[in-house]
Amino acid sequence: MVEKLLLNLTRAMKAGTPSERKIAKYLIEHLDELPFETAQTLAAKLGLSPMTVGRFLRSLGYRQFSDIRADLRHAEEVVGEEQPASSGSSEQSNPFSQLLSQQIQAIQTAFDMTSQPIWRLAMNEIASTPDVFLATSPEGMGTGRHFHGRLLEYRKQVHYLGSDSAAYVTLWDFEPAKALLILMDCGGSLSPLQNLSSTARKSGYRTLLITTRFYEWGPESADICLAMPHAQNGGQGLLQLVALMEFTLCSLIAGADETRRARMKNLTGLKRSLGI
Repeated sequence: MVEKLLLNLTRAMKAGTPSERKIAKYLIEHLDELPFETAQTLAAKLGLSPMTVGRFLRSLGYRQFSDIRADLRHAEEVVGEEQPASSGSSEQSNPFSQLLSQQIQAIQTAFDMTSQPIWRLAMNEIASTPDVFLATSPEGMGTGRHFHGRLLEYRKQVHYLGSDSAAYVTLWDFEPAKALLILMDCGGSLSPLQNLSSTARKSGYRTLLITTRFYEWGPESADICLAMPHAQNGGQGLLQLVALMEFTLCSLIAGADETRRARMKNLTGLKRSLGI
């Protein structure tokens, strides 16, 4: 239920009215506080009428705010029932168990994305566009370089722009109709990526956005958007992005033609001989 709520809120951020986007953004960022909210308190905080909040809740499938609280309580009870019984309090508070649970949830979130039509569209664009460019936020440079290297094993003409505005100039040396710009939002400052996306789209370049913070971008930020529900801690958000990248590579490899399969086989042999 929680995952469905987050997904619906993320969609509201894309297609909702200004008031709906305002409510959705608050709910996403304050999920842990929802058990203590009412439609009246939320309306007062956001400067909206309780009727506006009520209409938005009904659009999500809830009659009133207490229904959301009931869903959240039910989710907590289910998680508690699924935890193995333990005789020692130290095992119950084991930080490794909590980390494992977060990782499983991140992978599940990314896996759910692969069943959506937007996923197939994104994979087709990555596979068929002559030149693919990858830009990341500064926090994602390590992850971005890894993704860039793996994409190069699958196909030629993948260009890494990183987070350096000087490197962005490279994109404009290529024909817009034959280029795809992948924007990977890994947290931190959004301005460089947002400005790059806006400028590229005005120049006719196709853009693919990968993010867990779609509500920060706006409905018209990219041509294709792989947006996952907002993670409540930054580490899980990065795990979601890493999992999504691995599913991307898996999808591309599964659909590769003989030429690309031969390329991947040769490069794997080269890496093994170089000890990489």
